[in-house]
Amino acid sequence: MSGFAAGLLDAAVRASTVFIFAALGEIISERGGVLNLGVEGMMLVGALGGFATTVVTGSYWLGFLAGMALGTLLALVHAFLCITLKSSQVISGIMLTLLGTGLTTFFGANWVDRSIDGFPQMTLPLVGQYLVEIPVIGEALFRSTAPDFIALALVPTVWWFLFRTNLGLEVIAVGEDPETADTMGVDVFKMRYLCVLLGGAFAGAAGAHLSLAFSQLWATGMTAGRGWIAVALVIFAQWRPERALLGAYLFGLLDALQLRSQGIDLALDAGAPLAGVVNPLLELLMHPTIMATYPYLATILVLVVTVVRFDDSRLGAPSALLEPYSRETD
Repeated sequence: MSGFAAGLLDAAVRASTVFIFAALGEIISERGGVLNLGVEGMMLVGALGGFATTVVTGSYWLGFLAGMALGTLLALVHAFLCITLKSSQVISGIMLTLLGTGLTTFFGANWVDRSIDGFPQMTLPLVGQYLVEIPVIGEALFRSTAPDFIALALVPTVWWFLFRTNLGLEVIAVGEDPETADTMGVDVFKMRYLCVLLGGAFAGAAGAHLSLAFSQLWATGMTAGRGWIAVALVIFAQWRPERALLGAYLFGLLDALQLRSQGIDLALDAGAPLAGVVNPLLELLMHPTIMATYPYLATILVLVVTVVRFDDSRLGAPSALLEPYSRETD
């Protein structure tokens, strides 16, 4: 049983990295006042771009950077539409998700059957070789790929950036009250561009991790709705990086459970009480098609519980989120 728990935890940690990257990027973007519903599309172009670059160059690090760059490029379109042209952030984000899906479906057709040697497993530098010996959690937490460790390191980094640096406090000010921030000398437009571009880079990194470290292949639509889950995760996290980490592990666990639970026999003995009722129900709940819906059902449940539990003042959403800013001139 301990072997199953260790394997499940290891798969959950690896699966959570995608959510960590994407959710952190979305937190930065929304803290600046811009909702980005194009995360799914940015993840897809990052996954395909990173995979194709790795195949051509043989360097997974170049592939990872290419994925980030393509995510940033798509985010630049979103920023131009929403900040400069003051278009609807919701419509722009959905359009970019559709655009990313269409582009990767068309251009990714020739890369489906390729295989790569992506990011290798490694122990945490310096102390990892000793910590991996910890039962159950050692291998999962201290032996993984480089993007997994980078994602974990980014959680305290983003927290420190937002709440302990002048630039981060300016980001929060722009998302809360852009008029006052502008009066105090903060360039609202540049700050919002920075937030959206950082969000796109993180989304591209999430996609690149998916194709270069998590699965080491390209498949059409391989993000499978993870971008939408990351957007919902931001609400659950109340726009705070440390809470996003906990949510990412939750959804990573549900994602990993789909694969790791196959072959586990939970059925009661035929002669046990209620076996005729419990066993068919377990068979239904453990069916792969049904289990594939669990992350999305959990997303709905998490959103409902979070919104019902907290009112608008306690939820923590930036006050100027979704509101375009126009500088008043005489």
